[in-house]
Formats: sequence, structure tokens, C-alpha cells
Amino acid sequence: MNPDLSVWVNGCDSGRLFREEDDCFFRYQSDAAPDSFVSLTMPVRTRDYVHHRLHPIFEMHLPEGYLLSLLKKHFSKLAPTDDLGLLRLLSGSVRGRLQYGHSVSASSALSLEDVLHSQTVGLFDELVSRFALQSPLSGVQPKVLARLMNKATLKLDDFIVKAWGADYPQLALNEYWCMRAVERAGIPVPSFYCSDDAALFVMRRFDLRDKGEPLGFEDLCVLQARARDDKYEGSYEQVAKSISLFVSPKFKTSSLQQFFKMMVMNTRLQNGDAHLKNFGVLYEDARHVWLAPAYDVVSTTAYIANDVSALTLMGSRKWWPRKHLLRFGVDVCGLSLKQAGELYDECVAALSETAAELEKSLSSTVDKEQIRLLEHLLKLMR
Repeated sequence: MNPDLSVWVNGCDSGRLFREEDDCFFRYQSDAAPDSFVSLTMPVRTRDYVHHRLHPIFEMHLPEGYLLSLLKKHFSKLAPTDDLGLLRLLSGSVRGRLQYGHSVSASSALSLEDVLHSQTVGLFDELVSRFALQSPLSGVQPKVLARLMNKATLKLDDFIVKAWGADYPQLALNEYWCMRAVERAGIPVPSFYCSDDAALFVMRRFDLRDKGEPLGFEDLCVLQARARDDKYEGSYEQVAKSISLFVSPKFKTSSLQQFFKMMVMNTRLQNGDAHLKNFGVLYEDARHVWLAPAYDVVSTTAYIANDVSALTLMGSRKWWPRKHLLRFGVDVCGLSLKQAGELYDECVAALSETAAELEKSLSSTVDKEQIRLLEHLLKLMR
């Protein structure tokens, strides 16, 4: 039987996570303060929280795809690699509002500039060897969480570094240009970069403030009490309802406006991977909760020509035109028709401006795969 896993919130021991037979239990400490909740969906109480598998808030820290297979390959002979076993392996490196015991901060001799401007072949493999066991990241794309020196601020920052393989060529470039358009539309985004050789997309971790103070983060799988395998189930109407339910009243209007613009951009860019784990909320405490910035925005039709939306909208997974999205904004996001139209037009203008910038980049590009991708994005943006 595995020992309990100690769960800490903002540096204080909050409770214990453990397994009994086929169920996972979380038990708060008897003296846990109300603000020591581990999830917005799990307020402090005396009764155990029992789940048939790892609770969604803890499952959120588990890797998928590339990192998952890598960890299982290297550690299956040394330790259990079921969900709780994997969490135990990664627990010392989880750094944020929620931690497991006393988290260990890893140091790195690499800087952000090293990653962006390096000509080293196999740099991502080097990052994996350094940081794989320190990367509690969900998502199937090859990625690691790396602590890099930011020479602009002269301090260590946490960055998510993503690579791509033959199945999704030029994915870093894809995400970079999509995120440029999203940023230009006035939607909050983390700081992001693309390496000179377009091999890596780099994004600053957004649940840590500039001075390193952690914010709470929970994705929509957690808020809707769904397992990560269910991230493609449900509708965008339900996402909007969850946002309305969990964000604080003073942030409700701005969060729903932001979500509406995110939906416009995901539709226009044909992002078929805007699933439940790619939306979330940030919070200081239960009274200050707002919609997290946009992240993981890519055009999936660059690889799957007939791809469809990740979740349903108005009962369908089709790419809806303007008039239907305006209706969604009015009926679901609480906007007036004028507001919805103005926000939509801001997105269109951002796409047009990004297309002009992208066209200049295209004129100097010689790589055939990059040309194909950029032409696809240019067509969507126009």
C-alpha cells in the first residue's frame, strides 16, 4: 500500500491524498482553514472526498502522450506508474498554489535566449533529459516545463517548451502565429516566443505572478468534475455556464466577453483542439476568480483538412459563421447584439493585421512545409 501524499496549499499542510482498494480519498486536516481548499469544487469539510479514480484537480497535474510514455518507460520498474504513482513521481516538482509536501525548485544553466537562438541539434532532447521529471504538464504534445534565466529580468522564470514531430509539422510556427492573432485581438495571453529555427514554441507559465507568487488554476475538466479522457465531451454553452458559475461577480462580464472573443478566434482559425482542458480559471482565493488567458491555440485544419470543433456549439461541431456566433454571444454570453458585433469586428481586424504581418514573413520563407502552413493560415485570416 502506498503511503499518503501530503497536499499543501499556499505553503500550509491542507490534507492527505491516499488510495484504499479501488478508490482515491482526499481528507482535509482537522484544522484546515476555509481558504486552504484544494479546488473550487472541493471546499474544506470534515467528510472525505471519494473518487473512483484520481480526483480531477490532482489528475490535472499528470502528463499525457509523449511525457506519459517517457515516464512510464523509465520508471515502471522502479515505482508504480498508475495515476497516483505518477503523481508521486512528479510531486516534488509541482510548484504553484497547490503543492505536494515541500516542492523542490530545480535550477538551470540555460537561459531563455539559449533556447530561442540556439543552433544546437537535439536541444529539446536535452531539455527533456533535464526537466522531464519536473514537468507536471497535461497535453499530448511533446513539452517540458523548464526553469530558464530571463536575461531581461535577471531572474529564473518557468516556461513551457513545446516541440513537434512528423505528424504535425511546423506546429510551433502554427501556434506562434495563431497566438499573435489572439493577442492582437485584445485577448489576454501569456508571454510567448518561437525559436529562430521554428523548432520550439515557448510560453511563460501564467499561474505565477511576476514575483513568483502562485495563483490557483483549474481547467474546465476540473470545474465540470470530468476526467481528462472526457475533455472532448460537452458543449461551449456548458463552458460559458461554468465560467458564469465560478468566476467572481466583478469579473463575470469581462470573462464572458473574453470567452466570446476566444470562440470567434478559435472558429476563424479552425482550432479543433479547443477542448475542456484548454480553458480554465485563475484565482487568488474563492472571492477573486477570473478566466485564464488564452493558450494552446492552433489551426488543426492545417493537418486534418476536414477537422471539426472540439466541443459542440448550438448542437453541432461545425465552424459557424458570423451571425450564429453573434447569436451565441447574445444568448449564452450575455452580450447585447451591438457588443457582440463590436467584439467580433475586433477579432476580424486582428486577423487582418496579423495576415499582413504573416505575408511579409511568407515572402522570405523557403522551407516548403513552412510555406504550406503559412499559406493555410493566411487563407483563414483573410
